[in-house]
Amino acid sequence: MKFGRGPGVLPLLYVGSSLLILVLILWSQTESYAPGLLLGWDSSTYAYLARLVIQNGPLAMISTWNYPHLSVLTLAGAGLLIGNLDLAERILPVLYGGTVVIATFRLVRLTAGNVHVAGISSILTVVSLNFVRLLADLNRNLLALALIVLYVPFFVKWKTGINPTRAVVSLAWLSLVAYTQVESYVLFSLTIIILLMRSMQLRSFLTWTLLLVGPFLLELPLFVNFVLDYGQTASLTPKTATTLNGFAAFAFLGGFLIPAVGVGVAISLKQYLKRGNLFFGFWGVWSSVALASVLLPLSGILAFPPERALYLVPVGALSALAVETISVSLLGVMARYRSG
Repeated sequence: MKFGRGPGVLPLLYVGSSLLILVLILWSQTESYAPGLLLGWDSSTYAYLARLVIQNGPLAMISTWNYPHLSVLTLAGAGLLIGNLDLAERILPVLYGGTVVIATFRLVRLTAGNVHVAGISSILTVVSLNFVRLLADLNRNLLALALIVLYVPFFVKWKTGINPTRAVVSLAWLSLVAYTQVESYVLFSLTIIILLMRSMQLRSFLTWTLLLVGPFLLELPLFVNFVLDYGQTASLTPKTATTLNGFAAFAFLGGFLIPAVGVGVAISLKQYLKRGNLFFGFWGVWSSVALASVLLPLSGILAFPPERALYLVPVGALSALAVETISVSLLGVMARYRSG
């Protein structure tokens, strides 16, 4: 199996270990609750909405929601397939979380070119408490994150060489993200736009802007009503974006990795601005957009609880990149000290 740059046993060991930890975490979460109960408020809501899809049909529910809610449709389909909706709600987070782990491993390996750094990132991703929070019951966020991280290598490759085939594939994939969770999609769209602005190529910028708007144009009749409904929801949502609540939750969930995250963001932005490396650019800009959405009114406008934007910060990847840079610097200092 190939995870980035070349096959080998180490990628399988790192990813396999990370997936084993993931399964054990979910098993322990399941065992901590009484039989038949789902973990968290959101999981129960997903199951309830999926039952409505099974009862009324997907088209009727999409028309009611004015939004596809891809994660709920997937849950309903999985529930019908295996004949147990609650069991499907327990299985899908394993698939979504596993996809995030594998995609993060591959993307960090493409970024750093080092299998050990990628391996550390996959393990730290699984054990970081903000990821565990997503895994517990924020399945919609988790699926959107998985789709985003999977797509980044294609964006880097196609950024300046988009053709009709790649445009169709990109539009389809971006639509999956947009129809899974619109808030995560807005943050990802801002990340792409910022990355595009560095090259200042007008044709490329306009093409990608059209692609990013495309998912909403495809469902324009629904989208108009969705925006109106969303605006009413946002007006009733407390504007907590400028408070410290979101950062407090992130600090608690990020724990001891918070300093490494800060170093990782700084390193990623430096490498992007200095060398134009889009892989580093994604880690730095994506994290900065998520963090900025809490300080600025963006999460309030989106009716998006601030801490949920912060859960999307790639703690494992940033920490691993920070550890690599710091270790290389320390080895350099030690080598100079010994030679001097």
